[in-house]
Amino acid sequence: MDRLKELKEAKQAAQQVISRIDNAISSLDSASSWGWFDLFGGEFFSSLIKREKIRDANRHIDEISQSLHRLNKELEDVNMHLPAGISDTLSDNAFDVWFDNIFTDIRVQGQIKEQLNELREFRGAVLNLMERLNSEIRTLENNR
Repeated sequence: MDRLKELKEAKQAAQQVISRIDNAISSLDSASSWGWFDLFGGEFFSSLIKREKIRDANRHIDEISQSLHRLNKELEDVNMHLPAGISDTLSDNAFDVWFDNIFTDIRVQGQIKEQLNELREFRGAVLNLMERLNSEIRTLENNR
């Protein structure tokens, strides 16, 4: 298969990863907002909504993993590699909902912030990879 086609397939796979990262970031941003509400007196209801948003983010992170698998396969075809991986450090924690207190809320809010930072950093790495792909695609297209 020609390299240009392989590069375009890798670019498409990278775009899918970016889209899924954006979905996870959106869910975590929402969880963070609900977390602040929970922290300042939202109680049981806000904890439930925050946890639902965290579950959504975890689902999106699972989708990122699936997309990364495809991207890695496409990158192998063009002898490129993805930077360091992403880890899913968030997990549902019934303790936060059932034993709602400020200490738990602060801890969970910190975990959300940490995961958001990791996702944003990873998004930047994938965008850098896409720029490398775009550069090589442009070079090949200009040489045709």
